[in-house]
Amino acid sequence: MRRLLRATLAAAFLALAPGLAFQAQAQSQVYDPVPPRGSAYLRLVNGLGGEVQARPDFLPAQRLGTEPAQRIMAYTAVENVAGRTLRLEFQEGQHRGNATLRVEPGSFNTVLLHRTADGIGATAVVDTADFNQTRSRIAFYNALPDCPAASLALLPSGPAIFEGVAALGTRARSVNPVTARVGASCGDRAAAPIELQGLEAGGMYSIWLMGSGSDVRGFMTRDTTARYQR
Repeated sequence: MRRLLRATLAAAFLALAPGLAFQAQAQSQVYDPVPPRGSAYLRLVNGLGGEVQARPDFLPAQRLGTEPAQRIMAYTAVENVAGRTLRLEFQEGQHRGNATLRVEPGSFNTVLLHRTADGIGATAVVDTADFNQTRSRIAFYNALPDCPAASLALLPSGPAIFEGVAALGTRARSVNPVTARVGASCGDRAAAPIELQGLEAGGMYSIWLMGSGSDVRGFMTRDTTARYQR
């Protein structure tokens, strides 16, 4: 199953990345079908304190829970995004929010649902679609709206992997698939250590820093795509 998910996501990245049509065609013949030209991939992420009910007009309704794996939706294909406004309504308890999004064909996008000064909001982040089948890809997301510069570093006192990641922003890089312990932080606010275990060559992973006030948490998830249905 892990190999299938890795191959599916790799095929999706290759299919939408410019100049890689041949590789994408070869991948899609073996694995899941790829979406038509003019499509983009999008996932919703619950960075709020409670469960979220989301009602996009471009995907089926979604429930995003509070456990790490429940917070992150699989990348899902959205067709015909060129010049199109995507609308999203979402609710956390008594708090309601809505957003309009524009995404580019061939892009991967993460929509962070987060606290705002007057309620809840959504911010779209464009993800880098790099893929290296001999290394692991790690993306670090600063999902703290009040953190101007987040960091991810090797523990106990190793070098920074990412520094100065802006609020509701992301950075990504390829790394050797090794076991390590890392720490995500914003200034003096630090999440509990995160164990990087089970990284595989060609695997794609996301590390999240989220929470509110002094209660911040960090965790890692494996990136997946939902099977495209023709």
